Amino acid sequence: MKYFLGITDIEQAKLHYRKLAKQLHPDKGGTDVDFQEMQTEYKEFLLNLQQEQEVVTPIRKTTSIEKELINEMSKLAKVLIKKQVPQNYLRLKMQTSESTLKKTLLSQVIDILNEL
Repeated sequence: MKYFLGITDIEQAKLHYRKLAKQLHPDKGGTDVDFQEMQTEYKEFLLNLQQEQEVVTPIRKTTSIEKELINEMSKLAKVLIKKQVPQNYLRLKMQTSESTLKKTLLSQVIDILNEL
């Protein structure tokens, strides 16, 4: 590694890349070869950093309590929809709305809920 020694995170790498790009760009007095070499190293460096972070940050698993809560919320939602609680609320909103577009949208949402 030639250009990104001592860089430890993605934000540092981005800032350092911008600085190097200004110095090494052919329009700023650098060479095509140096600029391309720096860009290639930057891409590889970012990939390596991202892979390291994925290994360090394991995916959190849903606990049984969370699963149970989600299951209960799902049951409650089904009961509310079956008893037409959201539909009745939306019908009231539809009646008080002055916007034709809003009335149409609310009507379509009610139809979707009724189909569930």
